[in-house]
Amino acid sequence: MARRRALTRRRMGIRGSILPAVAAWLTSVVILSGCGSSESIIGRSDVEKVMQPSANEEITVWHTYSDVESWTFEQEVIPAFEQTYPGINVVSVRRPYESFKGALIAETTSGSGPDVVRLDMPWLPEFANLGLVDPIDRLPEFAQVSMKLHKTALESGKYEGRYYGLPLNMNTKAAIYNRKLLEQAGLDHPPSTMDELVALSERTGWQLGVNGINTWSILPYFSGLGGQLTNEDYTRSVGYLDSETSIQAIHTLKRLLDEGIISEDVLSGKLERWQAVQDGRLLMIDEGPWYYSILSHVSGDDNAELLANTVLAPFPHNPGQKGSIVGGENLVLMSSSRHKQAAWTFMKWMAGAPAQQLMFKTGLLPTNVEASQSEESFSPTIRPYVDSLNASFLRPPVTNWAKIDKEFNESLERILRGRVPIELGLEQLAIQIEKWLRQ
Repeated sequence: MARRRALTRRRMGIRGSILPAVAAWLTSVVILSGCGSSESIIGRSDVEKVMQPSANEEITVWHTYSDVESWTFEQEVIPAFEQTYPGINVVSVRRPYESFKGALIAETTSGSGPDVVRLDMPWLPEFANLGLVDPIDRLPEFAQVSMKLHKTALESGKYEGRYYGLPLNMNTKAAIYNRKLLEQAGLDHPPSTMDELVALSERTGWQLGVNGINTWSILPYFSGLGGQLTNEDYTRSVGYLDSETSIQAIHTLKRLLDEGIISEDVLSGKLERWQAVQDGRLLMIDEGPWYYSILSHVSGDDNAELLANTVLAPFPHNPGQKGSIVGGENLVLMSSSRHKQAAWTFMKWMAGAPAQQLMFKTGLLPTNVEASQSEESFSPTIRPYVDSLNASFLRPPVTNWAKIDKEFNESLERILRGRVPIELGLEQLAIQIEKWLRQ
């Protein structure tokens, strides 16, 4: 019954109209009254006494899982949770990523939104700043739960000294090479540094399938070559984005684009890079762990055949640099939730090893340390992603990330296309980004 309801609400979520985004601070506090109060949930400045989850209490969870991930979440994960906590029913609502953010702000501010949300990591500071999500670091058992999670992932849920999210899953980039081209080049292993990759591509003319001129696609190459977007605590961009090493990294990327090593057909969408790297039209693409899981689960491809045609390796980066960008989602507790105790119970369970091991089968990298060391982590289509996390970096967890992201993408497009000199373009971009970092 709960599973049928989850699937029905998921389909309704996709068809539902998107309300216009509305303004700002949500400061309402929901007080749940009743007898037998035994735990407290601490909001921004209020302590709310709440009951233990009542019988047949229902919580709504919004997410953007793929088809494969949704099936596992609704058919395996939710039933396992409801068996453990029979008094809580979970309603799964799948929303399209493109309209997710606006719909969530609109429905939450109108008081009709979900209880728990699987939120894209870079969005968390904005939602915390708007007061749409509750801090969770003073909730019961937060300390015990957080100790079992990867530190890098946990930091993605932090904003202005408070934790607002429990990291649910991570994803990162690894390099996928055409096996025959590597053999033809006389290599028994793929390049481990960005300089080696650049030299191989320029020597052979074999193209790289960079998926776009945007932060998610280009930052791993920029960082792997020695570029820096900001300092380590995300407070400065001047002196980092416009530094000599960053300038040199952009010069290298522009040269690769001018030489045709960075495929224009991939950038324009004319070439389907997933297939192109298998048949040798591309030397390498960068992609997340869903590459193999989607091709095997949806397209019906055999992983053994895929691995016979490709070589999966950690994303290359020069010594002392980081080349693998970290993405993923946090579970957040919405401030407008009327079922906060039940919602927090679900969040804690999802951060545990059993739930994350189930989702690991779909290619989502666990944030739970125990789950990440399970048998699945040694799969040949997963292990290089786990190893890539050792040299990974987060996008700046700042309130103005959306503005920074947009300006970086547009400015870098102009710079790489030669419409703005590299040094001048990076200097102007660094000044603008630093203004947003300080706001």
